[in-house]
Amino acid sequence: MNWWFRLWRRKRLEEQLENELRFHLEQQQEDLMAHGRSAEDARRSARMAVGGPEQVKERCRDARGTRWVEELLQDARYALRNFRQKPGFAVITVLITALGIGATTVLFTVVDSVLLRPLPFKDPNRLVVLHGFLEHLGEFWGYSYPDFKNIRDESRSMQVAAWTFGGGTLTAPGEPVYLDARQISAGLFPTLGIHALYGRAFRGEEDRPGAAPVAMISYGLWKRRFGGDPSAVGKALAFDGKSYLLAGIAPPGFQLSGEADVFTPLGQATDRRMQNRQAAFLKLVARLAPGVTLDQAQTELGLINQRLAREYPKSDGAVRMLVRPLLQDLVQDVRGTLWLLLSAVGLVLLLACVNIASLFLTRAVSREREWAMRVALGAGRWRLIRQAMTESAVLGLCGGLLGMIAAALSWHPFVVLWPGSLPRAEEIEMDWRVLCFGVALSLFCGILFGVAPAVRAPMHRLEEALRGGGRTVTAGSRLHSPFVICEIALALVLLVSAGMLGHTLLALSTLNPGLNARNVLTARFAISPAVLENPSSI
Repeated sequence: MNWWFRLWRRKRLEEQLENELRFHLEQQQEDLMAHGRSAEDARRSARMAVGGPEQVKERCRDARGTRWVEELLQDARYALRNFRQKPGFAVITVLITALGIGATTVLFTVVDSVLLRPLPFKDPNRLVVLHGFLEHLGEFWGYSYPDFKNIRDESRSMQVAAWTFGGGTLTAPGEPVYLDARQISAGLFPTLGIHALYGRAFRGEEDRPGAAPVAMISYGLWKRRFGGDPSAVGKALAFDGKSYLLAGIAPPGFQLSGEADVFTPLGQATDRRMQNRQAAFLKLVARLAPGVTLDQAQTELGLINQRLAREYPKSDGAVRMLVRPLLQDLVQDVRGTLWLLLSAVGLVLLLACVNIASLFLTRAVSREREWAMRVALGAGRWRLIRQAMTESAVLGLCGGLLGMIAAALSWHPFVVLWPGSLPRAEEIEMDWRVLCFGVALSLFCGILFGVAPAVRAPMHRLEEALRGGGRTVTAGSRLHSPFVICEIALALVLLVSAGMLGHTLLALSTLNPGLNARNVLTARFAISPAVLENPSSI
């Protein structure tokens, strides 16, 4: 019988223990009376032989291994009863804790989903992206279609695929609507290690000029326009002035740099840029071959780069081709910002913990006579420390629960209000990892609250307090000093950081952009790839 089962059946086990103890006493008493002892003398002798009932029960509970849990629950009940008598202190502590833990949990939810969690692909650590580098421009992502074909056909260390942005009007089925689209090479889905939810991905023979028009659609568009009917595969799709055969449905959550609803074969495009080696409009993603390292792939790409530079010096002569991990490429623009924000809210939480610890320390000073009385009744130092830590842990868990509820309601507005585009935003969610983080953070804060009052009063000073001679104010003042220093230091760090950020924002707002932007408007238009075949029509 494990200890959890014994704890769950504690009431029944206590009844059995009481009955068994009574049975042994009665048997002992009857044996003594059978040997000629009087009833009173036999009862007294039986109790002396068996031992005190409460002492026997304690030994049995120790043998069960649940005594520490029972005492912990007793301490928790005492703490709740104590807080009900003085709710003001408990409410303030819980609210401050909830604010700090809630903000920290929101940032951890985003950091975990965006920076720490693996990409939702097969063997995500094997996925890389190919970048270019120019001395005057720096690192960039674009490749031309001819360069892509050369790299794809010559590389033995990587399986290379490509995609680019697109768009057009969907006229059937349903009402006409403009949709974002992506033109993808036939090898993109196999490279990423994903499969169509229904139907299939593009075949190699479909990824070339003159092939029969086929398309894939997103899971969301399939739900909206086809009602989630699997028989939609094989039906006609009127998009961008062409009729496509619907080949497959992309799996839920599949996106390429933002939401796209229609996917068409890249090789079927016939606009001029497809043959222009200087038109760098493709993003290249690749999967490392088994056993191939990033350095080996970079070495091979460098050899291909050298050959292309010799043969096409005008377009490729100054370009250096690079291999980068896919996850690193996706989050490089927000990595530093997210870690900085998480550190900032962590400092705020630590400052809140120090403030609450000061409140607990002040409260402990007023409870010295209560603790001294418990010492006089037999409580040891460890018992007092455990009681103080339990009280703070109860408030920490209550604050943590409230904070996680607030975080569950706040992380989505945080993502929506993020300036610009947040990578992997569609993958952000509060899962069991965030829950474990919140519980651990709540316990950590609760323990941190209780450290100061738990260690502040040695036993001899509690005895002095019981006699009325304890120097509680002086001792409390000595222990308050480190907390005040910590609060000032943490507040100074936050103040200096906020000041530097404010100064930077002010400098950027007054920076001369080098042009007169007065009465100037800008706009972005999504141009269909089909329009590029006749630029005069733009």
